[in-house]
Amino acid sequence: MSRIPSFARVALAGYLLAAGCATQPEPGAADPRAAVDAYVAGLNAADHRAVARLAPPLNDPAEDIRRRLAAYGGKAIKLTSVELSSDITPKAVRAELAGAGTGGRYSETLTLERQDGRWFIALGSNPDVPADRRTASTTRPG
Repeated sequence: MSRIPSFARVALAGYLLAAGCATQPEPGAADPRAAVDAYVAGLNAADHRAVARLAPPLNDPAEDIRRRLAAYGGKAIKLTSVELSSDITPKAVRAELAGAGTGGRYSETLTLERQDGRWFIALGSNPDVPADRRTASTTRPG
């Protein structure tokens, strides 16, 4: 490293420090619509990690995400309708999605929940919650 000019060493050190400090995006989303948009973007990119960031923190979403990516992943979904309703509680929202992609019509119903000020999509389940108390999103065949 002695042959590298000092200004280059400083720049390299700064780059390495910045790269090491890079953080992952915050889990969840700021609001229900942002969660829906991030979910569809994750589906379109067939990005398991992006979709997993939208699952509630204690849930195990792996199988649910695998199933959804198999059905909708990489299909260039464009939403034509998003209806959000919160009939039950201000901490839960139902999202009715409709659109189309390379796989044809797309239609899905999601349950979103707010935890610690962030919105999550009910993906998978929390293994610590009894099965009769778990909530799940529903999917309609498209």
